Amino acid sequence: MGTQVGRIEKEFVFKSLIDDATPCDVHGTGKEAHCRFSQLSDERLEMVPLEGQLPGFQIGEEIRVFFYLKNNYHTFSAKLIEASPEKITVQHPRGVYKNLQRKYERVKPSEDLHVSFSLKGTKIELNFPKSERFSEVEPPQTSTTFDPKRIQELVRAFREKMSSLVSDSKIVMMRDRLPRAWEEKVIVRLGQCLWIPSTDEDFPSKDPFPDEKVITKGALIRLEEESGAQPFVITGRLGNILYEKAKKGVISELWCPVLYNEYVVGYLYIVSTGEQKNRIGKDLVEYTWQFARMLCYSLVTNGYFKAENASERRYEAPVIDMSASGILFAHNSGDLVRELLVHTDLELTMRVGKRAFKVGARVMRKFKDAETNYFGVLFLRIEPGDLAFLFEYLYGKPFDPLYEGVWEGGAPPPPLEM
Repeated sequence: MGTQVGRIEKEFVFKSLIDDATPCDVHGTGKEAHCRFSQLSDERLEMVPLEGQLPGFQIGEEIRVFFYLKNNYHTFSAKLIEASPEKITVQHPRGVYKNLQRKYERVKPSEDLHVSFSLKGTKIELNFPKSERFSEVEPPQTSTTFDPKRIQELVRAFREKMSSLVSDSKIVMMRDRLPRAWEEKVIVRLGQCLWIPSTDEDFPSKDPFPDEKVITKGALIRLEEESGAQPFVITGRLGNILYEKAKKGVISELWCPVLYNEYVVGYLYIVSTGEQKNRIGKDLVEYTWQFARMLCYSLVTNGYFKAENASERRYEAPVIDMSASGILFAHNSGDLVRELLVHTDLELTMRVGKRAFKVGARVMRKFKDAETNYFGVLFLRIEPGDLAFLFEYLYGKPFDPLYEGVWEGGAPPPPLEM
């Protein structure tokens, strides 16, 4: 990314930004804006557009800010705590960096993304969602007539039952896709049901089940606190989620994960709307949870989780972030850590939606924290058409050949050392 500025220099930088009304480029998820710095406190930093109105930035969205100051390009990342067409406000960023040395800025993929590669007969899969909760797969005890091999009949029976109780139901599988919606991210993270008994009331304050099936409001607040949001912002955000659902006619809702060991392989969604105003009660939550276990056992019986090639072993790992020139992913496998060495060349298969393409790549760095190993991979060979597609997918704007001559944020390339 570059060189992090020290604490004293950082204070000087931000004072200069306000005093000089320094212009900056703000990059969000698929959007950009030209702004200037307007106000500063010990905890907050405010920016306003240079002209017109800002695009649709959202509270909680992570943005990247680039600016030129004292003959140097700088950048920092921060999360929005306020957003409107007239101004945006972020928490005071922890780190500011100069001497930028990345070809393209890194972002978190916002849509379905699947990346895989083979290494010595081992197939590594990226971007299968992993939960904090472990659920061992066991034969269900709820039905003596249940045949796990007849999965289509199982699904049909679920849909028929739901059709008489709720307005709509669906089964969503998470294979080869990332959680996108807020609800998906919550159930994937916690491995529990997101249950809204009534949009006119609130999220459950207590879990009525002894085995922790339901996400409580306290758990949702703790998740939001991880982003650094203030309590009043969290309360407003959760209330707004219920309000928006009620505006769409939602009376009651349930998102139930399908757990396979530590992975969320899919989820069941049921909803009651104005057309059918039945609240989703505790008994229906229990039924849906048990059906999810039956479905998972049936998937195992039908070989859903087996590797495509018996000689290959499957690994699953989250993509931390990526750019148009590389990708950072994490993994905890000791075998992979031993085999995947710095300067190892790979051929990546990347799939975004229905489009798949090959990318030649090389592992450029490995590092770890207390629990996780990280791999930074540089793209070496990519077809021009695939690069243009990947660029627009990541940054929300068409690729321009002029970008080849600059580094992230418009900075010039770093000097070549001979």
